[in-house]
Amino acid sequence: MLILAIDQGTSGTKALLLHDGEIIARANAHVQVNHFPDGRVECSPQEVWNSIKIAVGQALEGNKLPIDAVSLANQGESVLAWNKKNLEPLSPVIVWQDSRAQSLCRARDNFNDVIRSRTGLENDPYFVAPKIRWLRDNFQSDCVITTLDSWLIVKLTNKFATDPSTASRSMLVDLKSGNWDQDLLRMWDLENELLPEIVKNDAIVGEIVAADLPQLKGVPLAGLIVDQSAALLAQNCLELGEAKCTYGTGAFLLSNIGETPNVSRNKLSVSLAWDVSGNKRYYEDGQVFTAASAVDWLIEIGLLRSANDIDSLPLHSNGVVALPGFAGFGAPRWKPDGSATITGLTLGSSKDDIARAVINGIAAQVNELINVIESDGVKVKKLRVDGGLTQSKTLMQMQADLSQVEIEVFPHPDATAVGVGILGTLAMNPGKDLKDAIPHVTPSARYRPQWSQVQAEDFMQHWHNSTQSLTD
Repeated sequence: MLILAIDQGTSGTKALLLHDGEIIARANAHVQVNHFPDGRVECSPQEVWNSIKIAVGQALEGNKLPIDAVSLANQGESVLAWNKKNLEPLSPVIVWQDSRAQSLCRARDNFNDVIRSRTGLENDPYFVAPKIRWLRDNFQSDCVITTLDSWLIVKLTNKFATDPSTASRSMLVDLKSGNWDQDLLRMWDLENELLPEIVKNDAIVGEIVAADLPQLKGVPLAGLIVDQSAALLAQNCLELGEAKCTYGTGAFLLSNIGETPNVSRNKLSVSLAWDVSGNKRYYEDGQVFTAASAVDWLIEIGLLRSANDIDSLPLHSNGVVALPGFAGFGAPRWKPDGSATITGLTLGSSKDDIARAVINGIAAQVNELINVIESDGVKVKKLRVDGGLTQSKTLMQMQADLSQVEIEVFPHPDATAVGVGILGTLAMNPGKDLKDAIPHVTPSARYRPQWSQVQAEDFMQHWHNSTQSLTD
């Protein structure tokens, strides 16, 4: 079976051609993301669409075999306004990192407990509802406002749909029922919104009709999912306590919590991982909003030449400590207006010390999330990782040292696309067992702790003492 798996992510679109789960072609097309000093983060919808066309065209170049299905993974909490008649975008894409709707969240602080108990999410501009409310306040024309995936799906198939894992990040869906919730919609004054149909993750949505993609005309769109859930699936985290972290634009730690969506006691997010043939799994997650984007900042200001130079950094930061919250903080801090902290600088500090401190800070934030997950009663015994930054031996060893767990590296940076390809296979093969659809992979690397638990605890205590008061 030949599946074209599309992963539309923050910084670009990947397209993988999968033959019975094996990658036979891959392509990537960049998307420019614009960060503004006031917390706005945007990209061009047309550039997103063009990136899909480019990546698909390159992935299919030279292919003579018929495509059985196209599957789509999306970046989750990003939204836009568009014209429901001609599908033209009417706003930029407001990217998931965007914090402009913070005041709208604060105005609804009295609903925090209800939001958390019904949706599993915190009342934060990271999620979808406040972004939609902001766009509705600022784009009063006759438009539809949805997550980015729904716009892409309607352009691909003329079907108005989303999947349950994406919808569960909206703050507008009851986590237990999986349906749009009228009480939640009223909280955000969105009860009159036109909402997409929520279809199963392994649904066949419709056939591709986009004139821009003639090579896919008539191919079923089968398999939809949000990016982080796709990576959880690809990494075979099917059971309670199995965890993965994706080191992409941000770092996203997810732990499978089983069949029951118990709300976190420690302000982590709880969402639906997938709904496949009636088989539902939920996860608890925490977010480090800047990981690769923090490395990009180091490169832009001249502290690193490239990401490859991470592994040339010194072993120690010589007293420099960093909390790289360049786009605010997700769980457990939930400070959308937060900023990065770099402390311990002296006249003897070097650019390598600062860069090493930022890398350490990424690993420390992920470790903080692991500790919070364990405080919720789920033991993380091993961490499976994917994403571009997993190529850094320095970062991965630091993660193992701080977290005191073994790290297994996914053998290539395309776990999200592989995950949604699995759903495409299931959609086209009803009755196929989920476990049988997941291709076996051997980790490309394993990292075991070289520090003692005392060393790890001492580092984390110093890191907290150096940075916590500056972010409270």
